[in-house]
Amino acid sequence: MTAPALAVSGLSVRYEGADRRALDEVGFEVAPGEILGILGPTGAGKSTLLQCLSGVIPRHEDDAAMRGDISVFGRPLTDFSGLAEITETVGLVMQDPEVQLVNTVVREELVWGMENRGVPVPEIDRRLRRAADLFDIGGLLDRFTHALSGGEKQRVVVASIFCLSPRIMLLDEPTSELDPAGTEGVMDAVRVLADEGVTVVIVEHKIEELAVHADRLLVMRQGRIEAAGTPREVLTGAAAPDRPQVLDIALRLRDQGHWDAELPLSVPAAVSAWTSMTNAPHTDRTCP
Repeated sequence: MTAPALAVSGLSVRYEGADRRALDEVGFEVAPGEILGILGPTGAGKSTLLQCLSGVIPRHEDDAAMRGDISVFGRPLTDFSGLAEITETVGLVMQDPEVQLVNTVVREELVWGMENRGVPVPEIDRRLRRAADLFDIGGLLDRFTHALSGGEKQRVVVASIFCLSPRIMLLDEPTSELDPAGTEGVMDAVRVLADEGVTVVIVEHKIEELAVHADRLLVMRQGRIEAAGTPREVLTGAAAPDRPQVLDIALRLRDQGHWDAELPLSVPAAVSAWTSMTNAPHTDRTCP
């Protein structure tokens, strides 16, 4: 039986001086090659969870007391010698791209980690070309990192972590500063990575994108998991923090007796379903 990429049980974290736990008995598993989306309001514990999965907590957060178990492909995270070893398997993209940019030129940023790990030059070149293509940053390679826009910095940081070939990528709001086209590009790249076997855990407030690309969703609130399931199960349930607008419209139409197809999670799915319903024989359905 294949071990899960990530297995979490009884995970709790309390920051020094806090009146409640940031994480409270959290438990779940993530399969290899799965995209797990994490939703929830500010303060729900989402970023804290990613820091635990990456080993940053408790190794580099002195004010965070943690208990519970985390395993990576069947190996307890506590068995790893340190963050350097953990990052060979788990890559973390933090919420603020500025804190992860360490070089002055984009090309240097992408190759820096690979050079430090002794990756052969031909392999560095291959990964660099792949990252530039996958994240659409070919035109940025010779730019100064400080001159990039916020969205460009986000794409460069995600690409730099990809270049290290982690088996698990943890992404904390990687599209927060991207426009719709840029967001779609990053999410499409994430889907490609998952199809190639990379496990992705992504914290994101853009629910429409997660609804389409994620395999499963977790909803967190006040440090606990409030709901878990497929995007359709979660987003049509009572615990959904928000819904894609197209799904909300379809739910209202269903309540009025105007929608009897599968509830859509995207505009193309809604158009297809509505077209099928209105073209069905012996129906007289008009949009209210």
